[in-house]
Amino acid sequence: MKNIKIQFIVASTLCLFLLNCNQRPKRDLYPETLTGGFELLSAERTGIDFNNAITESEKVNHLYYNQLYSGAGVAIGDINNDGLPDIFFCGNQVSDRLYFNKGDLKFENITKSSRVARNSGWSWGVTMADVNNDGYLDIYVSRNGESMKPEDRKNQLLINNQDLTFTESASLYGLADAGFSSQAVFFDMDNDGDLDMYQVNQLPDARLFRRYSNIPKKREVYYKDKLYRNDNGKYKDVSEEVGISRDMTYGLSVSASDFNNDGWTDLYIANDYDKPDILYYNNGDGTFKNVTDEKLKHISQFSMGTDTGDINNDGLMDLITLDMASDDHYRSKTNMGSMSAEKFHKLVDEGNHYQYMANTLQVNNGSSFSDIANIARISKTDWSWAGLLVDLDNDGLKDIIISNGVKKDVRNNDFLTGLNEKLKTDSQDFYEMTKSAPSVPLSNHAFKNTGNYKFEKVEEKWGFDTPSFSSGMSYGDLDNDGDLDVVVNNMEVSAFIYENKTNGNFLNIKLKGSEKNTFGYGVKAIIHHNGKTQTAENVVTRGYLSSVESGLFFGLGKDTEVNKVEVIWPNGKTNIIKNVGANKELVVSYDDAKITSKIQVSKTTIFNEAKASDIGISFVHKENSFNEYEEEVLLPHNISQNGPFTATADINNDGLEDLFIGGALGQQGILYLQKSDSSFVESSSQPWAKDKDSEDQGALFLDVDGDSDLDLYITSGGSEYPQGSKLLKDRLYINDGLGQFIKNDKALPNIFESTICVKSSDIDKDGDLDLFVGTRLKSGQYGFPASSYILINTNGIYTRASIEVAVDLNNLGMVTDAVFSDIDNDGDEDLLIVGEWMEINILENNKGIFGNSADKFGLKNTRGLWWSISASDIDNDGDDDYVIGNLGLNNKFKASVEHPFKVYVNDFDGNGTNDVVLAKFYKDDYVPMRGRECTSQQMPYVAEKFKDYHSFASSKLIDILPEDKVKDGVVYEISNFESIILVNEDGQLVRKSLPIEAQLSPIKSSIVMDLNKDGNKDIITFGNHYGVEVETTRYDAGFGNVLLGDGNNNFINMSAIESGLYISLDSRDAKIIKQSNSNLLVISNNNDSVSVFKF
Repeated sequence: MKNIKIQFIVASTLCLFLLNCNQRPKRDLYPETLTGGFELLSAERTGIDFNNAITESEKVNHLYYNQLYSGAGVAIGDINNDGLPDIFFCGNQVSDRLYFNKGDLKFENITKSSRVARNSGWSWGVTMADVNNDGYLDIYVSRNGESMKPEDRKNQLLINNQDLTFTESASLYGLADAGFSSQAVFFDMDNDGDLDMYQVNQLPDARLFRRYSNIPKKREVYYKDKLYRNDNGKYKDVSEEVGISRDMTYGLSVSASDFNNDGWTDLYIANDYDKPDILYYNNGDGTFKNVTDEKLKHISQFSMGTDTGDINNDGLMDLITLDMASDDHYRSKTNMGSMSAEKFHKLVDEGNHYQYMANTLQVNNGSSFSDIANIARISKTDWSWAGLLVDLDNDGLKDIIISNGVKKDVRNNDFLTGLNEKLKTDSQDFYEMTKSAPSVPLSNHAFKNTGNYKFEKVEEKWGFDTPSFSSGMSYGDLDNDGDLDVVVNNMEVSAFIYENKTNGNFLNIKLKGSEKNTFGYGVKAIIHHNGKTQTAENVVTRGYLSSVESGLFFGLGKDTEVNKVEVIWPNGKTNIIKNVGANKELVVSYDDAKITSKIQVSKTTIFNEAKASDIGISFVHKENSFNEYEEEVLLPHNISQNGPFTATADINNDGLEDLFIGGALGQQGILYLQKSDSSFVESSSQPWAKDKDSEDQGALFLDVDGDSDLDLYITSGGSEYPQGSKLLKDRLYINDGLGQFIKNDKALPNIFESTICVKSSDIDKDGDLDLFVGTRLKSGQYGFPASSYILINTNGIYTRASIEVAVDLNNLGMVTDAVFSDIDNDGDEDLLIVGEWMEINILENNKGIFGNSADKFGLKNTRGLWWSISASDIDNDGDDDYVIGNLGLNNKFKASVEHPFKVYVNDFDGNGTNDVVLAKFYKDDYVPMRGRECTSQQMPYVAEKFKDYHSFASSKLIDILPEDKVKDGVVYEISNFESIILVNEDGQLVRKSLPIEAQLSPIKSSIVMDLNKDGNKDIITFGNHYGVEVETTRYDAGFGNVLLGDGNNNFINMSAIESGLYISLDSRDAKIIKQSNSNLLVISNNNDSVSVFKF
């Protein structure tokens, strides 16, 4: 009877296969308009009613087992080679389930007959792969759960018997891992042609350690990740010898990808809690190197799912990792606790990297990664599990879908407060306690890639917004109609089956692999169509606990032909197919691949990096330790870490430009003299060493006393000293003509302000240089405007100009930079000033009197977090244009003309300290950015007024701050954080945004020059800002930008690989030093050495 049944199934399968091939839907090759979207199919329609339901009880609840609501995975793959992908669901308390695809999106539950769920257990992750190389997909299930018995947790390897039945064979193959496993990936680690395997394991759930005492230490072997090498079909644990971490972590997912395009598969491991994620680069010799600190500037802290893909079609694999921070104000303020600054820095100090509770979208720039999750607006998507980079609307760009929701908000602050109170009573009724945790199903997310690092939130538009408790998620073309359908494993409701309704063209590449890698895992395909290029890798383990359909799928939009397809196998063999029509399945065989000779093309870059110490510049900036958050808890970022700044000039009249680099508080600046061989040596004259207790800020070489040599002015700043401190007085050092300097304290008036920049111009037309000095801040009074000033030079002695000379400098603001420029072409120099929370100020010079003319030049609503300004005739039309560096768009603050971002500053609680309240628009009014806990640390009355987190989260800003103190305080609003150029056209300044690549970080400095010798001015930008409060992801995505101009004020970004410019540090100031045969680009970096590039 058994054989008859099998023959019937096989025969039915063959019939369905033939029917499917004959009736495959035809796709319109010429769609008028590209559309995207899904239809959620009912269980009645599909036959899939799997529900990963959790039944709770006195002994089964989240107080006993913390991972109770972590969900389970799903895998899509064609288990019988009939051309229709089938679906496997993991179950926690319920049994796993396998659904056979009968065509037309109808499925049959064959779990019992297939024998895939004979061994019960807490299944978590699943991957389909051909482990025994017979051409049929096997199923590997990672087991977890609350059992402390290793035999209960052995992973399952279901070997495909080729007749829709499976035999569990994990022990036979050496893969019966008994750890607390989450997910596995099969890949070729050593390019020997067969599949090896990385297994992500965990420590036991923290609650289990409390329930079980005296756990044998020898069991720790089960808690570590494993790397299994395939030795002639049997798997051997080689973890100890290949260089992977032996730390015990809470790993949740793994991605395998060739990140550095060297032909070897690398690995990314996402770890929950305090231990950092790990990025392993494959050394090409069977071992791996942890390059996390080197390649990633920061990572997610509570990392869940992870995936890779090329989101910007530059041929480099990018990376997404999900966390659990909510984008909804109410849920954020009720469910998330404040990040402890002490804990954050302790983790960093212990080598656990910079971790933030936010999603990360790491764009691969060839040398390292830059997190662009904020500019993409996907950094916070609530308690998210799976994140997949996949083209769902067939337009050729990878979109993002995210599964969301946890059955109970176990981190709800009010729930935890009540729980802690109940625990104090010694009550043992834990099950009853858990019932008070809120339970809110959430919508999954879909983000359409619109290009240029921008993603549009489209779950509602695409019909992907049904609230649920979703976890594992996968995709595949379930109905063979040329687009990717989506399957989601849910808790408490049936799984979601989304039929994709997009109409764009496609190319699907099916691989016929080698004898030991039949499905071609690890194969990379590059397609070229209509001037565009796409790259994809055949890796099926993706997202969270799940695997996707094998193969390489490309959306083509309206393109009807692919000019060239390159299929690159792990051993380097390549297939090249030309002129492939759209809407086809292209079968590519390893047997047809050929070894291609790679021609090494030597690329010439504009910049060539040199080591500063090799040319004599050994200065290393050492930022002093200062906790400015002690008094101003709610500061958005550090304002004491502005330096170092530089100045260049020929100070000893030898025809060579020299270099001064300012020091931090407690560190002297250094003057370097250039030698005839283009190297540098420290000058014997360093009188500023005696003034190292003042913090060097802006520096300027100028001829103060008219003796034809250059003296040095250094501003004194930082936020360490209070206004009025003598250590804030600027300093002037007079050059004796031979490069020897003597401090002249009497040449400057006794002004004790925290200054940051000094600029020179002959304001009074008497033949010497007067000065503008920009004041950065009032210590302890962030947000309150400081007064800047002009110094008039009289025979080498400076006096402060009367207020009438520039009345607008009084209470001007928190200045960061300024430039003298003849904006109106009247023969005298006007003054442009920018700063933090400031408008762009244009003080027009009228016979030595400066008045604000911003409106006259068409500038309105320009307030920003401006860091820098530089002047140059960018378009070669005879007048100055301006590059102005803002905070950039890659930040958590959202600003628009309709709903600007705001700051409120005052002593709101009357306790003598300055209170800074950042505010955003939410629903119909403004609410505070920061939560109840940190807000009440700054203003204790908040905790008294709002007894719980719910009341605080439900309140508007006007309900929280005293109305009278708001009226008396400082209120600023910003509608745009973009860095820009101002084009001077016919007496008006026309605002134009810099390219998106220049918006990834704050621009602290910029240089305008013709880099590629085409006659058009180009722009180089620099900057980051590592010093932020710990709930804000630090600004570290910048690595310098080369923006090539076309002469018409249009700019395109030149990649770091092409330009050679790459400075992945906390960059500040940039200068160009002329040398005998080349130029030297010098960039100063906070708390680091100087970067230098020759060009």
